[in-house]
Amino acid sequence: MKKKTMVILLMTIAMVGLVVSLTASGEAESSAPSMQPKPAVGSAVQNTASAFEYKPEDSDTAWSQNAAQITLNGSSAQISGSGAAVNGKTVTISQAGDYVLSGTWNDGQILVNAGKNALVRIVLNGVQLSSSTGTPLYMKQANKTVLILPQGTRNVITDAVSYVFPAGTDEPDAAIFAADNLSITGTGALTVNGRYRNGIASKDKLVISGGNISVTAVNDGLRGRDALAILDGTLVINAGNDGIKSNNDKDPAKGFIALDGGTYTLKTGADAVQAETGLTITGGNYSITTGGGSANAPVPPPQMGGGGGRGGFAPRPASTAAEDSDSRKGFKSGTFLLISGGSFTVDAEDDAFHSNGNVTVSGGSFSIQTGDDAFHADSALRIDDGLIVAHKCYEGLEGATIDINGGNITLTSSDDAINASGGVDGGSANDRFATSNKTPYIRITGGTIEALSIGDGIDANGDVFLDGGLVKLSGPSMGMQGAIDFDRNFVISGGRLITAGTSLPPASQSTQMSLLVSYTSQVAVGSVISLAEANGRELLTYTSRTACTASAFTSPDLAAGKTYTLLIDGKKRADIKLGGMVTMVSENGGAYAAGRGGGGRGGRW
Repeated sequence: MKKKTMVILLMTIAMVGLVVSLTASGEAESSAPSMQPKPAVGSAVQNTASAFEYKPEDSDTAWSQNAAQITLNGSSAQISGSGAAVNGKTVTISQAGDYVLSGTWNDGQILVNAGKNALVRIVLNGVQLSSSTGTPLYMKQANKTVLILPQGTRNVITDAVSYVFPAGTDEPDAAIFAADNLSITGTGALTVNGRYRNGIASKDKLVISGGNISVTAVNDGLRGRDALAILDGTLVINAGNDGIKSNNDKDPAKGFIALDGGTYTLKTGADAVQAETGLTITGGNYSITTGGGSANAPVPPPQMGGGGGRGGFAPRPASTAAEDSDSRKGFKSGTFLLISGGSFTVDAEDDAFHSNGNVTVSGGSFSIQTGDDAFHADSALRIDDGLIVAHKCYEGLEGATIDINGGNITLTSSDDAINASGGVDGGSANDRFATSNKTPYIRITGGTIEALSIGDGIDANGDVFLDGGLVKLSGPSMGMQGAIDFDRNFVISGGRLITAGTSLPPASQSTQMSLLVSYTSQVAVGSVISLAEANGRELLTYTSRTACTASAFTSPDLAAGKTYTLLIDGKKRADIKLGGMVTMVSENGGAYAAGRGGGGRGGRW
């Protein structure tokens, strides 16, 4: 097999300066600081490379004709060839080389104790291994052990319910345990029952390039302390704690996971995939359930009209336990999460995709249900491409900064659909923003976004920039909640936007015209809202997913001095002539007066 190099991109954030503050009418205040440049496209990411390389032996399924043969017969073993010996209930492999293992070994152990530079290859040619006192397959010393699963074979490895450890030790603690590097390849079947703690564990690198692997574990399913990489295979994991984990927290160059292919069915009590540092996903098909799924998430308090939680919405329930034991996320990383491909079906009690640092999505297909965020980054969240559908979430996209440059995104959220925030997230101990000292922003340059939110559709505790793309939002029409909300400025230079719900007025520094309209009577859910030119050509149209009393529109086709027709379900509601860069009116010609909540900024009252 050719070597495959997977490049892990480490990411840093380039933040922006202040933009000019606005008064309620959208005019610049005379005392405001001067406008500084908004973040340039691509400036939020700086790339450096750290490579993980699959070695040829990781996927080599052939073995030597001179391989030693180890035949197990319940409580006895026969060995043909050199490099292995049996002593009571222990078969010890002490040299580099190939070993073919077959038969049943009741209440015993296969022990690899070879040289520090040894490559040991074990062919699991239809074996059943079990132990009543510890691990039945223990790689104590070798540079690397490769487990080969030949086509058509079925192999079962089951450890003890309780272990008997030598004094002063607590390892090995998995049904298959390697103190050094471990690789698994082939097309055969391997069933692992981790009844004491973990299923398959390596204290160095764990690499899987093939096999039909089923793991049931009291604690973690797969664990590679320094790194864990999967190139191919079919994996079914049922774990009481994490499903796939790399946990080296002593070296920032280790503790990472690379998922480059394979088919996964993961059901876990905690995180499905958890990397101490970086997590990269370039392919694979994933079916994920964590913590019993989104239906098992705490029910948030009812929405409040103002004053509670973020932007008037009650905070999500705080954790009742420490983060490590309470984290039930789909995919979680400590420093960065990069996704360039794959198909994902995730039903998570906690965040579906989470990083304590940055998240970048440049491809993939996502079907998400979660009791918390669909995508969460403590620092920068960037989406360049992909098909994302969050059928159910608390918040859809959340980060200290958010850049959306492409993709097809559909969000249904019980709070904000897209939220750029800082500090501690809604009272939860789980989502803390690493860059809370920097100005949050949301920037949309491309893609298609449609969102239904009970909280704000777009909410920035800083600035919103619309430079491109198509955005359709169904959000509230009340004083403290709306389709678009922000603390600083909303600058429009391109793109298309239509809302069923209120918006604070865009900044006068915008270079593309916009229209904010309030309705004299509520527009029902399911109504088709359209804005057309005088000749009847529709510029924007949207079927509302919520009842509303206001809409916002912007398009590169809008021009000052021209009159446009507002239609609801194909019937004209008003002809509106655009004035300045921002036109704010009621459909009957009066002042824009959307919302009936208590106190607001701009046109909201």
